[in-house]
Amino acid sequence: MFDTTKEDLKDILRNVDSGKLQLPDFQRDYVWGDEDVQSLIASIAKGFPVGALLTLESGGEVAFKPRVLAGVEKTNSRPDELLLDGQQRMTSLFQAMYCKRPIRTTTQKKVEVERYYYLDINKAASDTANIEEAIVGVPADRIVRTNFGRDIQRDLSKPEFEFEQDLFPLNQVFDHTDWYFSWRGHWKTRKPDRFDLESKFFKGIVENIQRYKMPIIRLDKKNTREAICLVFEKVNVGGKKLDAFELVTAIYAASNFDLREDWKGPVAKPALGRSGRMFDKNNPRRVLKDIESTDFLQACTLLHTRQTRAEKAAAGVKDADLPQISCKRDSLLSLPLAAYRTHADMVEAGFIEAAGFLNELKIILAKDVPYPPQITALASTLSILGDVGQTAAARDKLALWFWSVSLGEQYGSSTESKLARDVPELVNWIAGNGPKPRSVEEAIFQQDRLRSLRTRLSAAYKAVHALLMRHGCQDFISGKGFELMTFYNDKVDVHHIFPQAWSKKAGISPRIFDSIVNKTPLSKKSNILISGDAPSIYLKRIEAKHGLSSNRLDEILRTHLIEPEFLRNDDFQGFFDARLKALSTMISGALGKAVVESHGSNEEEHEVEDEIEIVTDDADDDAVSV
Repeated sequence: MFDTTKEDLKDILRNVDSGKLQLPDFQRDYVWGDEDVQSLIASIAKGFPVGALLTLESGGEVAFKPRVLAGVEKTNSRPDELLLDGQQRMTSLFQAMYCKRPIRTTTQKKVEVERYYYLDINKAASDTANIEEAIVGVPADRIVRTNFGRDIQRDLSKPEFEFEQDLFPLNQVFDHTDWYFSWRGHWKTRKPDRFDLESKFFKGIVENIQRYKMPIIRLDKKNTREAICLVFEKVNVGGKKLDAFELVTAIYAASNFDLREDWKGPVAKPALGRSGRMFDKNNPRRVLKDIESTDFLQACTLLHTRQTRAEKAAAGVKDADLPQISCKRDSLLSLPLAAYRTHADMVEAGFIEAAGFLNELKIILAKDVPYPPQITALASTLSILGDVGQTAAARDKLALWFWSVSLGEQYGSSTESKLARDVPELVNWIAGNGPKPRSVEEAIFQQDRLRSLRTRLSAAYKAVHALLMRHGCQDFISGKGFELMTFYNDKVDVHHIFPQAWSKKAGISPRIFDSIVNKTPLSKKSNILISGDAPSIYLKRIEAKHGLSSNRLDEILRTHLIEPEFLRNDDFQGFFDARLKALSTMISGALGKAVVESHGSNEEEHEVEDEIEIVTDDADDDAVSV
């Protein structure tokens, strides 16, 4: 679905100038600096290869909004081809060699300037020529100044000044006849014998540029969106990675719809965009902080492909021929603008509802979501269910699915396929039209997993943290439960119960005392007061400093599934064994099935070093939570 050829550089630049060759709107802006431009000019002058261009024939399924290259006069003409790869090279060559206006570029100091480029005829034609040294860049007024602009070092503002200094304006290279004869006439009486110089430069360097051919890979218009995107990424390895949202933005732009503005809002008022409304400053919904534009597109695509499948089924299409529900990249790229407009408002409301639901489960911050794609699944499901998703029965089923995926650690791979499976199964189950989703049925939690959950990198670790807060654990000092405002104001995080410092002195391995069994949600103040002391010491300190009775503090400890007597006696093993069982019971309740107490695996397992996540704090040595 493509061919390769070589074309004269002059013809390519002519097509750039006429608008026959334009850019798709998703391409980034021109960014090359002065050194990049000079290096490219030198390579062309030497006849060296500078890489192939990648173009796409216009008029196919993929209707990108086009735009001309930087420096080209705007035109309403439709392009014959779109330049997918080679923008920086062709913009530089067009502005330096073809356009009569100065090129806009940047210096080494990252200062934007306008330049014309010249070739020093004598240096370029020298037998020991270093062509880079023969390239001269001058300001837009063609006058080079020194001493803070007070002194003129070189003046090329008139053609005769160019002739006198033997500096050939590079933007005359494809139409140099007039300049050449004027230069020749200038030196005819002054230095008549310049034939050798003339031959080496004009018949060598200039004609070398004029005859230069560039390889072009042309994709024909029959290629799919996904194929175009894939080819672009493979070829454009040095450029900005193209994501699905940018490509869809360019496709929609051809229908005069600005997807980027719809998502981000106008530059002056970003709060008006969907992302701004979802992450409202008055109600920040911090759990949505890391939601990307592609996540939103995924949800819209799930709704669209589900609706398309349902319509085909209603029309009598048999199961084997029904289109798949999908949110994979090719499906995102095929999402029609009409479908986006149909579903976007529902999906936006779904994400907002998903944030509230997660807060109900004590998932407050984005970093505490076991698997970020779970938010997309919830948003899609709630979008489809509408009012049905607001009932207590629906929330209970959604919670069961959420804990099953999180504690069963089921979204570690193949996420797109699992989203496409789970969303319709969840909708049917909650609406009373189907069985439990497979994610719920297949969820398993082995008790021994609690021993190895040591870092926030684990989905199940985050789930246990949230379940403890949902269970009703109270802060050691204040006795307050961890509601939304409490969580923000008191800087709640997971901290050690038997402090690290004490555990190390007691000879307990980090592989044991760093497990989730020895951790619980606490405020920053409580963690500081715990310090690195034995539990028997810090419990008495809390009682004395904050006026808590032993009975009240014991009640608080039990809300964390901690048996107080083990802490008061500094009995780590007794505490660990009892809490392991208590956490297992809590997890069993969340899953609606028993925790598996026996250990087993389908293949031989080997222990690896743990990844430790450091959370800086103001407290002592136990203020490092992992």
